[in-house]
Amino acid sequence: MKPDEFLNSIYLGDRACKAIVLDGWKDEVKIQIDLISRRRSETWNFYSAEDVEDGFLVFEGVDHVSFDPPGPIPNGEIGDIEFVANGDERFLVTIDIGYAEQKDGNVIFHNAKLTIRARAVAIEKPGEEGLRIRN
Repeated sequence: MKPDEFLNSIYLGDRACKAIVLDGWKDEVKIQIDLISRRRSETWNFYSAEDVEDGFLVFEGVDHVSFDPPGPIPNGEIGDIEFVANGDERFLVTIDIGYAEQKDGNVIFHNAKLTIRARAVAIEKPGEEGLRIRN
């Protein structure tokens, strides 16, 4: 499955980022999400047969990652995932990702744009690192 098709098959509405792992030795970015659902038709329609709880959205062959603006570690909702471009070997994707911080006794919500350039994308179940879902 092409990266844009794969990303369009994922539903992350009202889901949250739990962790982001930047693995320089493997050239990977792994985003842990409280629940990843697959969308196998035009709409999600609450399909849950392929849900992955606390799963990772894994970007492989990464040669660029950035947060705009820089700030605290994302720990909030996952917004739009936009497939920006497809090059010869890599594609570019942006992900709106939120974070909350305590300031003067109040919770303040912010958004950042995570940009990743990668060769491939997959879903990984916790504890099943060798069995990535690619289609």
